[in-house]
Amino acid sequence: MARKTLKQIEEDEKKMLNDLSKNKTDNIDTTEKRELFKNIENKVQKKNTSYDEIKKHFEKTGIGKQGSFYLNEDLMKLFRKKTFEEGISIAEVVRKLLVQDYFTEDELREIYIKEELN
Repeated sequence: MARKTLKQIEEDEKKMLNDLSKNKTDNIDTTEKRELFKNIENKVQKKNTSYDEIKKHFEKTGIGKQGSFYLNEDLMKLFRKKTFEEGISIAEVVRKLLVQDYFTEDELREIYIKEELN
């Protein structure tokens, strides 16, 4: 095996450096492209999500600000008893009722898309 000349070694090093820098930019480009397409796909998926899926999402994750409501004493006792027997919290019942019967599809969809994009 013959030894390489100094010029050949320098040429090999330059070639390897060029290959490395080229691979780094290629990786960055593909990574950025993947992220861009992933964001676009996510937006399309969010817009195409069914109303039932959106309702289920908010029933599970619609936790945030606290509110108060008032019932007469007998209704509140019954409410607490039923939630205890069913093994769910009062907040879960209220959240489910609001999502199922109070908010419109357009209102929930708008919040769902906005929430996922932030």
